[in-house]
Amino acid sequence: MKNHFLRRLILLALLALAGTPAFAAPVIIGHKGLAAEKLTVASVKAVFLGKKVAWDSGGRVILAVLKGGPVAEDFLKANVEQTASGFNNHWRRLAMTGGGTAPKVFEKEEDLRKFVAETPGAIGFVDSANADASVVVLTPGA
Repeated sequence: MKNHFLRRLILLALLALAGTPAFAAPVIIGHKGLAAEKLTVASVKAVFLGKKVAWDSGGRVILAVLKGGPVAEDFLKANVEQTASGFNNHWRRLAMTGGGTAPKVFEKEEDLRKFVAETPGAIGFVDSANADASVVVLTPGA
């Protein structure tokens, strides 16, 4: 009886895992021209909230984000301290008051990565498995 229950429990756990899309961890990607840019945890938050609009090295910040999903949720919670819906509401308020240029929103990570690779000053986030040599991975310091 115990053995049968244990088998069912393991099977249910495996089925639950199989239905969950796996991803590594979100990373910040930028146009290759941003390779020398020094980011801090605070500056990443400022960039994604529209408070930092120009790079220290010159040029305008071009923000690219994913529409939603687990990568967006994890990134926004960890780096911006907001949920995806809170982040979207923040940008709606800014846009309505003329307080900033809304981020370019993408459904697919591949499209976001391509946009960042081709757009000087662009920054975004993708699953680490989707970052390639066309972009630079930016790691915030202290």
